[in-house]
Amino acid sequence: MNHLSSIHRGVNEPRPPGAWQTLFMVLAMILAAVALWGAVAASRRVFRLEERVKALEQPKPYPLGEQMGYLQRYVEKLYFAGQAQNWELADFYAHEVGETAEDIMSAKVVDEGVEVSKLMTTMLPPAEQGVQEAVQARDPALFQTRYEALVDTCNACHQEAKHGFMKITIPERPSVTNQSFAPERGTGGGS
Repeated sequence: MNHLSSIHRGVNEPRPPGAWQTLFMVLAMILAAVALWGAVAASRRVFRLEERVKALEQPKPYPLGEQMGYLQRYVEKLYFAGQAQNWELADFYAHEVGETAEDIMSAKVVDEGVEVSKLMTTMLPPAEQGVQEAVQARDPALFQTRYEALVDTCNACHQEAKHGFMKITIPERPSVTNQSFAPERGTGGGS
């Protein structure tokens, strides 16, 4: 009976943990800590990604100064092409002026409380069209008159936009010195 009572006693009494049980408990705690650390790290990565997405979703300011710089450059090149009576090149730059202006007008730019796109839409198209008509007519005198009207329109628009300090003039010499404005023989040239 002694033997039975020892068996019976072993069932009811808690046994002290063995080496394997201790090892498994330690491993379980390590795995739990690693899983928790991984979850925290993943949560941080998700947070950073969400912040990046938010930043990408923010509208970027329209590069008005850059676009106006392109417009000014094309207007200048248009002038020298017209002066050289290179009507093919003048036509090209007249279209570049139109496309760049259209980009600005369709962007609905408001800068310092001024509706720049709306202002350009009301002021620029007639002057731009006048220059294009002069180019199509291949008329140097008409081109000069219409070009001057375009420059005046740019300056009037700058006044309305509270940027009157930005005054455009008839160019005296090309700022781009590595481009010829002369027409090729037999193409796009004089009248």
